[in-house]
Amino acid sequence: MKKPEIVCDLNQKKWLNLQEAIAYLGFGSKDTFQSWREGIRIHSQSNKMIFLKSYKTGKNIVYKRTDIDNFMEEYQRVKLNLKSA
Repeated sequence: MKKPEIVCDLNQKKWLNLQEAIAYLGFGSKDTFQSWREGIRIHSQSNKMIFLKSYKTGKNIVYKRTDIDNFMEEYQRVKLNLKSA
């Protein structure tokens, strides 16, 4: 199936649907975003989990672009701290 073409500037858009969020990051899938919404455990020996905030609008789930940015920064920060520990 051909992916729909995104024709707007995703860096300027406040709200992104799933396809736009995947295009914005340059990777991911429906399953990836679902697991992020449900929460991912940062380390197998830790109870700390991080979640990607999402918002339901009727049947659709949308993401704030800034929430995606914050989630990715937190994920990277925690992973780097674990490597240096």
